[in-house]
Amino acid sequence: MSDINRSETWKVESTGIDLVPEAEQTGKPIELFWVWSAANIGILGVVYGALIVGFGLSFIQSVLAALVGVASFALVGYTSFAGKRGRTSTLTLSRVIFGLKGNIAPTAFSWINLMGWEAVNVITGTLTLAALFQAMGLAESPLLTGVSLLLFGGLTIVVSLLGQNTVVWLQTWFSRIFGSMTLVVVLYIACTTEWQRVLALPAGSWLTGFLPAVSIIAAGTGIGWAIAGADYSRYQSPQSSNKSIFAAVMSGACLPLVLLMFTGILLSVQLPDLASSANPIALIGSVLPTWMAIPYLLTATAGIVTIAVLSLYSASLNLLTIGVKVKQSLAVSLDALLVLAIALYVLFVSGDFMGPFIAFLVFCGVFLAAWEAIFILDYLRLRRHHGYDGNALYGLNGQNRGVRTVPLCCWFLGALSGLMVTKSGFIDGPLAKGLFADSSLGLFVSFLVSLIAYGLFLAAGGERK
Repeated sequence: MSDINRSETWKVESTGIDLVPEAEQTGKPIELFWVWSAANIGILGVVYGALIVGFGLSFIQSVLAALVGVASFALVGYTSFAGKRGRTSTLTLSRVIFGLKGNIAPTAFSWINLMGWEAVNVITGTLTLAALFQAMGLAESPLLTGVSLLLFGGLTIVVSLLGQNTVVWLQTWFSRIFGSMTLVVVLYIACTTEWQRVLALPAGSWLTGFLPAVSIIAAGTGIGWAIAGADYSRYQSPQSSNKSIFAAVMSGACLPLVLLMFTGILLSVQLPDLASSANPIALIGSVLPTWMAIPYLLTATAGIVTIAVLSLYSASLNLLTIGVKVKQSLAVSLDALLVLAIALYVLFVSGDFMGPFIAFLVFCGVFLAAWEAIFILDYLRLRRHHGYDGNALYGLNGQNRGVRTVPLCCWFLGALSGLMVTKSGFIDGPLAKGLFADSSLGLFVSFLVSLIAYGLFLAAGGERK
């Protein structure tokens, strides 16, 4: 981290969605490595591995699904290029495509997605902290869960208010600490796994098992995070090469994710109910010896704090982009209160975590994939060379204040096409039959439809209209 960033590590950030001053663009690609490493080194990655096996796949198929699914982080790499070029948050840059008013729709959906992810992180962090207390000898109870929620939620809010410098500093250290503990756990599990049972897992269908597994992992990783890529690269130095940024994002995200999902694949043999458990985190802790479970769950809790901070931080930026006229610190606080209410409902009323989680990933992924196709194509065709017009970003001099109808329709067309062939649990599409009946392939449909539609619009000279 640069001297400027280090001196302001514990300072409340005030930049919001304004252009980052050139004097503050001092970031280096290695910082993005630590950001995305910590964002994906949470214990939820182990659950992802178990979910993959749940599609009826063999060991080899499961590992391949993990590798292909995390390759979706290439989308985050491209949105990170836009952040360095445009010097502001991802959905603020999206204004040049849809217009200030037109951009409200995708930004609002992005905000909902990030709030949902924040709720998932808070729930996961609460369960991890509760599992830690149980490993230390405390009995499971609603009171223990409530205390864990207050402690985890409070810590997340405090760190979020301090801004990006704090996030980068914390994630650098948590990546190292939790990463080291994860390696120890993986080695322990690899040594205690009944490999004959793992290798004997029967092969599943490549169409109805492998592809749906890939789509679920992609929705929860690269597709889910691409809307935040520029939020963290906007502080990158202009001298940072795109190749270095891409390599930092991909390696930082993929290395821990693949390792954790590999662990989940192995654990699914010992814990066949892992993917459907009401508290999968406590179940993971139960297979570790106490001397290992306590430090692992402790560092895992700290690691999830930094993941939760990313969602809350980006959600607050989206709230500002929509046009809510508050300071970023107040936006963070408002978002946090809503997230805590969702977590309270899931933990104490519904009691079902994994079912709504998977449905949420699929439903949100359809809309996000469609938007990402448009945003990335727009960057590659237009902004990579010409940059982002500040007047268009902020509606100065009366420019770009309305709705750019065609790009918005391209986004909606892609999302609608994806929904038509998707069973999300929220909305079941009428064409979700045959190959699409029990899969999440609607994500790919929405991406391709929006990509083709917006590509035709640009080919017809639409950028000048």
